[in-house]
Amino acid sequence: RYLELDGERPGAVAEGRVGVVADLDPAFQTARVTGHPNGAVGLVDVTLCADDAELDAVRERYERCLGRPARAEGRALVFGLAGASLTLVAGSALGTLLPGERAPALPALVAYTVAVDDPDVTRELLTDNGIPVRRTASGDLFVPAAAALGTAVVFRRADQPSAG
Repeated sequence: RYLELDGERPGAVAEGRVGVVADLDPAFQTARVTGHPNGAVGLVDVTLCADDAELDAVRERYERCLGRPARAEGRALVFGLAGASLTLVAGSALGTLLPGERAPALPALVAYTVAVDDPDVTRELLTDNGIPVRRTASGDLFVPAAAALGTAVVFRRADQPSAG
């Protein structure tokens, strides 16, 4: 299933074209390629950064679209989504969540989080290939947006509890 969130123009909201996808076919789910060298096993979070003055309006819009409230986690707002999450963060708090990061414009999708089997293996693969790695405020690995085509990539241990 696919749901596209609409804003002022069909198929788009201020942060860009945003949609939610759910795989409902078990045959499709099992056909996925497995065994990525970085140990990735799933997408577990997407982080949206909004202007401080707009954060409440963005939260309210996503609460309506997702049919659930956000909960506060430090300086972020998190929507639990059955094993995954959407994290909202104000522009002034982004550097607290992802040290050294700044959004190029607001609103912006600034990071996504990938579950990995072994973060040490992931870190080694990244550093062996000359890719810079930092730590989030919570201790997860991340590749800064400047080294990842404009969006930070966070790596979290797969067996770590999810916000969803």
